[in-house]
Amino acid sequence: MDQAKKKEILERAKIWFKESIAENHIKNTQKLVNASKFDINPFLAVYLSNFLTGNTEPESIAKALLYPRVLGTSITTSFGTNIQKFTNEVLSSFGSTTSGIDIEFIDQISKHKIYCQLKSDPNTINKDDVETIAGHFKKVISLGRTNNLRITHADMVVGIVYGDTVSLNGHYKRITSEYDYPIWIG
Repeated sequence: MDQAKKKEILERAKIWFKESIAENHIKNTQKLVNASKFDINPFLAVYLSNFLTGNTEPESIAKALLYPRVLGTSITTSFGTNIQKFTNEVLSSFGSTTSGIDIEFIDQISKHKIYCQLKSDPNTINKDDVETIAGHFKKVISLGRTNNLRITHADMVVGIVYGDTVSLNGHYKRITSEYDYPIWIG
């Protein structure tokens, strides 16, 4: 990929992030004005307030309730939900209709179709996910064989949006060591 193409992707990514993540985050944050809309655990709210600020003043309790919603789970969840949309709109992949596959794309080097289970970071799967992913991949390969399509282990990929191989949790490592499916990061 040449420098011009890389620059174009970065520009498209900036626009997408602003329009899909930042604008939605602002809209969702503005909805946090009515405490009755919160599912408040009265025991944890007081504890978290004390943990965060050292007191249980109303402003401290409000911070303990709002900060996680503004800075944590809300934005993290929306990022995970929108990342597939990002790959389709910015990186020219396309959503898959194949069970257990999130996106499909043509590899720019091998020119093979790649079937990808998409994850956001190197810690997002647990033990049970490994067998589930491997099972989905095996079914795709088998269906390809039945339909006379060239689909190999190398075409079945777990794609992780960010991180590096050093930061992969042990469950991801099992996908490559036990099942021989590649993991592409970044």
